[in-house]
Amino acid sequence: MEAKIALEQKNKELVDLAAQNAQKEADARAYAISAVMKAFSATDPQALQYLAGAGMSPEQLIALSFTEIAKNAQKIGELNLSPDLLRELMKKGKNG
Repeated sequence: MEAKIALEQKNKELVDLAAQNAQKEADARAYAISAVMKAFSATDPQALQYLAGAGMSPEQLIALSFTEIAKNAQKIGELNLSPDLLRELMKKGKNG
């Protein structure tokens, strides 16, 4: 019986230690995220957008461009898109 009690005590200690370690790991991740967010908050949003676009495919960049166009739609009097461009975009959308 004493061996079982000792084993349960060891199990409790291990669980407590695991919980402490998990808390330390969570604190470290939170600190790292906080440091990154602090750096991002001091950076020009457009620079971040350019950095994010560095690994994008041409189709994603075109979609991002259309998003930017839409943000400024009130400033655009007329926008002409060639049928060839639209046809290519539609093909890529179906294939991708």
